[in-house]
Amino acid sequence: MRPLGIQGIEALYQDCRGRVQDARAEGEHGLPVLVLAGGPGSGKTAALEWLGYLGSHRPHAFYDFGSAAPRRPHEVAGRLAYGLSHRFARQPALLFPRLTLGLVVVDPGLSLDANDSRKAGQQLRRALQDAHDRTAVADRAADVAGLLQDLNLIQIPGVGLLAGLIRHPPRLPLGLARRTGLAWYAGPHTPLHELVALNQLSKSQAEADRAAVDRRLCAAFLADLRGEYARRRRDRNCVVLLDNIDAAGGRGFLDLLIQLRDAATAPDPLLAVATASDAGKVPGPFARGPAGVAIHSPERASYADWEQAIPQPPPDASWRWYCVRLRDLTAGEVAQLGAQVAARLPEAPPLVHHLTRGHPWSAHRLLEAAGRGVGRGDPEMLLRGLLSEPAPGSDEAPAEMSLGSAVLEHLLQDLTDNQRAALVTCGAAREFDSACDSGLLDTFSIHTRNTLARDMGTRLWLVDPVPQDAEVRGGRGSGYLERSHPRPLPGRPVLHPWLRLLLCRELARSPRQWEEVHGRLRDWHLLRGHPIDAHYHALALGRLDDVTDHLGAGLLETPDTDAWLYELYAVTAAPLREPVVPEVSATLRADQLAEELAPRSFARHRALTVLVAALWLAADPRNRLPGARPELNLTISSMFQDLAMRSVPPRVGLRHEAAKYM
Repeated sequence: MRPLGIQGIEALYQDCRGRVQDARAEGEHGLPVLVLAGGPGSGKTAALEWLGYLGSHRPHAFYDFGSAAPRRPHEVAGRLAYGLSHRFARQPALLFPRLTLGLVVVDPGLSLDANDSRKAGQQLRRALQDAHDRTAVADRAADVAGLLQDLNLIQIPGVGLLAGLIRHPPRLPLGLARRTGLAWYAGPHTPLHELVALNQLSKSQAEADRAAVDRRLCAAFLADLRGEYARRRRDRNCVVLLDNIDAAGGRGFLDLLIQLRDAATAPDPLLAVATASDAGKVPGPFARGPAGVAIHSPERASYADWEQAIPQPPPDASWRWYCVRLRDLTAGEVAQLGAQVAARLPEAPPLVHHLTRGHPWSAHRLLEAAGRGVGRGDPEMLLRGLLSEPAPGSDEAPAEMSLGSAVLEHLLQDLTDNQRAALVTCGAAREFDSACDSGLLDTFSIHTRNTLARDMGTRLWLVDPVPQDAEVRGGRGSGYLERSHPRPLPGRPVLHPWLRLLLCRELARSPRQWEEVHGRLRDWHLLRGHPIDAHYHALALGRLDDVTDHLGAGLLETPDTDAWLYELYAVTAAPLREPVVPEVSATLRADQLAEELAPRSFARHRALTVLVAALWLAADPRNRLPGARPELNLTISSMFQDLAMRSVPPRVGLRHEAAKYM
């Protein structure tokens, strides 16, 4: 089944696959290296497998740098050639005479006589004959099993037929290997002398010699592809699907591929589609932002977009990379994902989308958990307590771990323990830069202080902030308060809201740490003259009386109602240490919080105190059930109306705001 949310990526893939360029034409830009970027759970591998399925009737090969043992670039090329040479119905097989000959020459078991050309020729012919005759089933079973695993072919029915192929990919007539392959290696010396030199280089441990072998054989790989497409007309480029190129060996292979393309005078018919969790390891064009590299949305990505952005003349090879972000799912896509659950628990998909912001893997897990809980009591109580449900047992999630903790464990799998602990602390800050600048990382290791901000940016966990207004509290209207405040929030990148919710949940497990971290952030913002953020953290500390006093004074002194509303929403976006109590409705909790945390304000300014408490609770989607008419909307609307009636001077803007919740 096609993964949701990748229609744009699929269209880009089909467009590039169909652009078969004439290898004899000079000046063509060729094909970009497509990189699908996204963190854990973004669906990278699923998207890559789907693209492989779409191209399954044409030459294609899959290689996972994350699970395969580290290999030299020429060894990767050999394994890809193995996959590409597989026969497809009504498609002539791709042959790799140049690469095959080269792989035979660099075999560790072959030593060509550098002093006797005749003897070296005899040794080479014998090695070619042995490679042709020998079967992997007979004496290379382990090699073939590893090869098939690297290529993700183990599960293909009938793959045993492939195991009879020679060890050095792929099978081809000996005459072709000798004629085409041998002729290509001609250089300053005869082809045989060049092959003897290549054989000697392959025995060297010097990095420069090993790199020369990689370059020669990867050049042979591309030359074979150009030759095959020149020999027979084909309607699609061949495809290599490279998973986890940010793992060992991934960049080495692709960097060499791009160097060879830069040195070539004609394009090659190889479309490389890769995935990466760390965009910092994708050397694409620079762009401002946390990732530091140009990343395109799937819906806007296209071959034309890539081609138009190529600088003239190109200063380096970064233009050959085209990075596309795997986006979060929309509300409609999460609804499709949870269609079966929705039949019995209609509130589940909307809530899961609001909680996860459409993070694919997380949405799957939460919908599964909601489905398991159907019929176990009050549905809204179940959904409010969804993250506290036990996680299904696995290696990542012990049986006693809650669902929320298990999801967080999965999302942070690429970080060290020290980085994870630091990130939990940083989750308290509204903006990630504030967490770093305020000294919250001072007690952590030097490695964590030096790498955490970069890793959050390049792993795409930093996103643009969402406008704080009625839309994110269960009302209607978004963005209408932007530019209304004389001193607005900076608008710097923030942690992905889903990740931050889980981090705040983890921080709340230690009341002492919660108080300490939010106290430090409040004091830091006060010293720097950031009143909105200072009151934000004061509210997180439960200082509802102080916050209500500040907002009450602002209602009297601020001439612009929109500016006051901007501050009201910005402050009440603060996290709660206990955002939901599954057994207690949100409306009842709003009154309880107002009376318990702000007894003075509750007695003197009840409407404003309850409004602040209700908006504070409504910042969490679990308190906005049912989705069609969130429970807190009536409270929020009533309190705005009450304020409008009592406001001096009169503020009709408060009545307009109340209408957004009706």
